[in-house]
Amino acid sequence: MNNAPKNTQSAEQLLNSMQSAKAQCPRCHGIIETTDCYCRHCAKPLQSRIGFWYDHGGIFLLTLLAGPFSLFTLWLSRKLSITAKLLWSAGIGLLSAYLIYAFYQSYLMMKEALDLMLSGGM
Repeated sequence: MNNAPKNTQSAEQLLNSMQSAKAQCPRCHGIIETTDCYCRHCAKPLQSRIGFWYDHGGIFLLTLLAGPFSLFTLWLSRKLSITAKLLWSAGIGLLSAYLIYAFYQSYLMMKEALDLMLSGGM
């Protein structure tokens, strides 16, 4: 009689299925589970997530908050097409130029008012 355990084949299949459930981190090449969201070795996210800042609403809000510095985020966006990026860049450039002009004009008006006040009137 064959005294070999009948579960030998199923144990090998179980081992193969456990090994197939493992994967490699694309950054550090450490062994990770396929269900992991972050690498256990380098702590980097395994799935690329595109945040709110890279969408139209985020670019608009960032432009209001940071002005032309939002161009960095704009061009890193994977959600926007090249045409949208060019249109956003033109709009941000025009807005920035207008704001620079408006601040310069207000500076000249304040300087003129201060000179008028210091000279003793009209």
